[in-house]
Amino acid sequence: MRNHHIKLPKILAFSGLITLAALALIIFYSTQNLLDSSAWRRHTYVVISEIRGLKTAMEEAKVSLTSVYINPYMSFDAFTKAEQNLQRNLVTVSELVADNKYQSRRIQKITTLLNAKLATWKNFATNLHNHSKTISTEEFRSMLASTNTDEVNRTFAEMESEEQNLLIRRDARFEKDFQKTSAVVVFGVALAFLLFFFSTSLLQRQIVLRKKIELALEEARTKAQEASTLKTSFLANMSHEIRTPLNGIIGMTKLLEQTPMNARQIDYLDTIKISSTSLLALINDILDLSKIESGKFQLEETNFELSSLIKSAVSIVNYSAKLKNLEIKTEIDSTVPEFLTGDPLRLRQVLLNLINNAIKFSEHGLIKVRVTHKGPDIHGSPHLLFEIIDQGVGFDTETRSKLFQNFSQGDSSMTRKYGGTGLGLAISKQIVEMMKGSIDVDSVKGIGSRFYFDVNLGLPQTDAAIQKISNLKPVAPLQGHILIAEDNLVNQKVVSEMLSTMGCTSRVVENGNAAIAALLSEKFDMVLMDAQMPIMDGYEATRQIRKGQAGEDNKNIPILATTANAIKGDIELCLEAGMNDYISKPISYNDLAFKISKWIGRGFNVIDPASMDSLRQDETKNGHSLLKEVVDIFNEDSPTLVAKMREAIRDKHYEKAPALAHNLKSSAAVLGAIRLKDLAERIETLDLKSTNEQQLTLLVDSLEKELRLVQEYLGKNIRHEYPPPPL
Repeated sequence: MRNHHIKLPKILAFSGLITLAALALIIFYSTQNLLDSSAWRRHTYVVISEIRGLKTAMEEAKVSLTSVYINPYMSFDAFTKAEQNLQRNLVTVSELVADNKYQSRRIQKITTLLNAKLATWKNFATNLHNHSKTISTEEFRSMLASTNTDEVNRTFAEMESEEQNLLIRRDARFEKDFQKTSAVVVFGVALAFLLFFFSTSLLQRQIVLRKKIELALEEARTKAQEASTLKTSFLANMSHEIRTPLNGIIGMTKLLEQTPMNARQIDYLDTIKISSTSLLALINDILDLSKIESGKFQLEETNFELSSLIKSAVSIVNYSAKLKNLEIKTEIDSTVPEFLTGDPLRLRQVLLNLINNAIKFSEHGLIKVRVTHKGPDIHGSPHLLFEIIDQGVGFDTETRSKLFQNFSQGDSSMTRKYGGTGLGLAISKQIVEMMKGSIDVDSVKGIGSRFYFDVNLGLPQTDAAIQKISNLKPVAPLQGHILIAEDNLVNQKVVSEMLSTMGCTSRVVENGNAAIAALLSEKFDMVLMDAQMPIMDGYEATRQIRKGQAGEDNKNIPILATTANAIKGDIELCLEAGMNDYISKPISYNDLAFKISKWIGRGFNVIDPASMDSLRQDETKNGHSLLKEVVDIFNEDSPTLVAKMREAIRDKHYEKAPALAHNLKSSAAVLGAIRLKDLAERIETLDLKSTNEQQLTLLVDSLEKELRLVQEYLGKNIRHEYPPPPL
């Protein structure tokens, strides 16, 4: 019923258009009738006129004959002309009345009578003209009397009377058609007007109603956004609250492994590791599902070694496989490229989900992980097929149809027997599809299953720049004094113990205010900043430090965010606040060592001094101020590029941002502005389909802040090298 009311204005308007179209056709048809009637009326007038003209021509012939009798020499030509004129009029009238059989008969009769009379008159005129015969007046009058035209005149009268009657009938028809056409036009226009009037009124009413509905929808959308924000906040807090104690469990387990233990203690510790790893996987699945549903799941783009990735995935699950006497065997086709570009973390996540699935549903036999190269795609990228083949319980076709769905494990008996949430395959499917691939399974109940997926990965730009992970040397013991801003006591202990094991010293504070106070009173090489803390969180503390509230010397101190939040957008918030990098909780010992080594090595410098020295050396060789020229170009072009990024975001042309960021990245790389280069590269490699405006804006904010720091550094350290020329 509601749809009927919505469509009613359209129906009325459409009816009005149909009415106008029909009216146009009727008017066209009526106009044709009017024109036809008018044409016949004109035709009748012409016929009457020509009949009268014919009568006149006949009388002129008689008069010209009399003139010949009076003056044969002077009037014979006039008679001949009158005769010819009469013949032409006869032909004309005959043609005009050809459509009327009665009039045709009459004109034929007149033609016969006149031709006979004309023959007599012509003979008489010729004799007079040639003097071949003398005719007296009495003979002339007798001749005229013998060729009386009364019969002709009566026929003329009949023809004219017939045409007058036709004219009366045609006038009546014309009047009738005109009145009918006028009535149709008036009625049609009135009907169309009423239809359009009612449709416009209804449409106006619907517009008012639609505006009310839109306002209600906008309010509902606002409430939904608020609810979504609350949900995201809840998930972020839940992530933080769960990961924080989990970080303590996993971290302490890692530290406990390095202490002497007996066999029973090692077994207990392994159980703790498995349980905590399973709990972490469960949390990750729930949070990944939330990110996918909210469109906040983003793939990274980085170089990686495939064989090391697969070994890493197998090593994680190998202990679980051995507990069930299962063997995991890997096969990588020799044609598969050694180094690839993509998201190794998410690729490993899919592999882990599928291998864990194979372990869960297998009681014996072999699990095979196979990678084959299916050839390059149309862009030349490697097309790889990953297969995980087991000899487990398998499943039937009905169960297969339920796989890859959220919270589904095929049937309830599997959940009761094997456990799990049913999220692993659903998330794997989402990740593979985001990689523009596909995932599927073949299975025979009681025989085993073959899960397989294919993805297109990229090739690194420069293979020579990549080292095999297996060939990397162990990280040398680190040296540095690090400030830990962390409110959780367990995390404080875990991180400080990890740093101590690495060779670093540390001091712990419990909030952002205390971190600023510690920086003012003590010299540190780096800050590990928890994002969520009481009194002052890590974001605000970082902003205060970058403004100089912790001392001018600490404005550029490396700050590494430690966040338990896994919701997409936290990374951008950390970077926007001014943090150099981030590490997710639970904190991995190796990841922490790598990040600390990376940023302590760079020190407090906004720009790598080595790059500046290289430009100075080139300047010395070439004999011109290369460094000043590069700095001038950078200072002129970079703010313009950032402004264009802002403009692209404002105009919703997000696709322009990566190209602008690429240009800025190149300039930053030449100068050695490492963090500026990293930020520009992050924008350049964004997946715009899964990035929202807020995240892009946060990244551009971070870029602009870092650009100001770079320009400030250049102003302080370069200007004195090139004083202005003397006036």
